[in-house]
Amino acid sequence: MSISIQKYENKTKDLKFKCYCSDCKRETNQIVMQSVDVDASEPYSDESGNVYSSVDWVDHFQIIQCQGCDTLTFRHQSWFSEAQDEEDDGTSVKLYPIRSDKFRTLMDHYYATPKIRRIYRETIECFNNESFTLCASGLRAIIEGICADKQIADGPVNIIGKDGASSIKRKDNLEGKIAGLAEKKILTDSQAAILHQHRFLGNDAIHELNIPSYDELNLAIDIVEHILVSLYEMPRKAEELIQMKKIRMQKPK
Repeated sequence: MSISIQKYENKTKDLKFKCYCSDCKRETNQIVMQSVDVDASEPYSDESGNVYSSVDWVDHFQIIQCQGCDTLTFRHQSWFSEAQDEEDDGTSVKLYPIRSDKFRTLMDHYYATPKIRRIYRETIECFNNESFTLCASGLRAIIEGICADKQIADGPVNIIGKDGASSIKRKDNLEGKIAGLAEKKILTDSQAAILHQHRFLGNDAIHELNIPSYDELNLAIDIVEHILVSLYEMPRKAEELIQMKKIRMQKPK
């Protein structure tokens, strides 16, 4: 027997529920403004044509509105008979744009290079989609991008020999480049030490396929965003402030 599909318009219109609002930054009351609703069933029958079972599913495609800020977004609620078990009734809900209380909002790094802005955006997208290994790799790529932008090719690295003796050697890998950022006073020693931690996080993610935790990456992103602000945003804002002061001093009293 063929699949039976029935479509309705606004079957779930005016439905009220709660979900997370990215503008209000919390769970708010929402209402369905418009919907397309689909009921479907695929029956199974024996050789005599007698139906003995069926696979059923329901889809609700909804335009929803936050009752706090009036923002319109999209919600897809679905139910699938074969997804039911003792702990799950078979219902799933997806919100678009994807959002939750763990969702990170992109910061505006207007004065960073286009490549760094692109890698930063992709890194945050990976984090929000729980692609944590790729997110860790993205953090490493941001650091590489900073080094390239600041024309840092190498730096002094402390090497511990087999006999326990230490020596300084210039290296052109990411460890050396981070040390080079500190050497050129582009970063403080403490900032460079923090970036070294991200370097190892990225290495583990790439070479050993380790999955960093949500908390590790959330903290790492905080620190990288702080460094991007200190390297690119603050110097430009300070320059703009100086120019504004010069213009004000030139105006006749």
